[in-house]
Amino acid sequence: MVPQDRQNEIMKLLQEFRSMKINVLCERLKVSRETIRKDLYEMEEQGLIKKVHGGAILNKANFETKYVNRKNTNFFEKKSIAEEASKLVEDGDTIYIDYGTTALLFSRELMHRKDLTIITNSLPIANELVDYTDFQVVVLGGIIRKGEKSMYGSVANLGIQNLYVDTGFFGIAGIDIEAGYTNFHMGESEVSRMMVQHSKKTVIMADFSKFNTTAMNKVAELEEVDVLITDESSSPDVLHEFKSKEMKVIVADVKRSEGFEQFIR
Repeated sequence: MVPQDRQNEIMKLLQEFRSMKINVLCERLKVSRETIRKDLYEMEEQGLIKKVHGGAILNKANFETKYVNRKNTNFFEKKSIAEEASKLVEDGDTIYIDYGTTALLFSRELMHRKDLTIITNSLPIANELVDYTDFQVVVLGGIIRKGEKSMYGSVANLGIQNLYVDTGFFGIAGIDIEAGYTNFHMGESEVSRMMVQHSKKTVIMADFSKFNTTAMNKVAELEEVDVLITDESSSPDVLHEFKSKEMKVIVADVKRSEGFEQFIR
């Protein structure tokens, strides 16, 4: 495969999954890490992508892949982040779970907890939790965003005004040391922003691909977040910057399940 064909294939993968790791690209394209690094360097020079620690993301601040595709993107990173986040929940807590694929995985890690009150604007998360008798599930109303199956708008905002939680758990589209935490959809971002203000403690769950990326809508400033949970593929230099802001940063160890080798091929 000549470089141009290989780079076209990399672009197709990034357009489908938004982010790709170097080792996954090596497996898929059957080339060395040095070859992939050279391809990524050339593509970054053309303004097509942005290199991140251990991989690459599309250079589009407001590009959002379909929910069904994102569920499998960086799955093992998201799963390990979700497991770490679940350790911050105690029996009897009142929590908010934001929409998104990492948040959905997080909700599945709560089944060993008891007497939880859980507020969410995500229909997939509500459906995941509704049958557990130890949970009281509160769903925010509003306009349903069909692709994401989340709710936003004036009805949701009115409901939030009288709701407060011990801890809010949020996924995110972009994290930047200057711009803070940002997301794509204006209505969903407004819901998230209000719930940050109504949470005693705020936890952001974000895999490595979200760093040094800025989406259109502000969700929170850096200092408004108490805990940032990410994975071991995130750049140590970038994480050092965040730790210098006196924020608690938890780095999750990625779990390699039996299906991992099959996944990357």
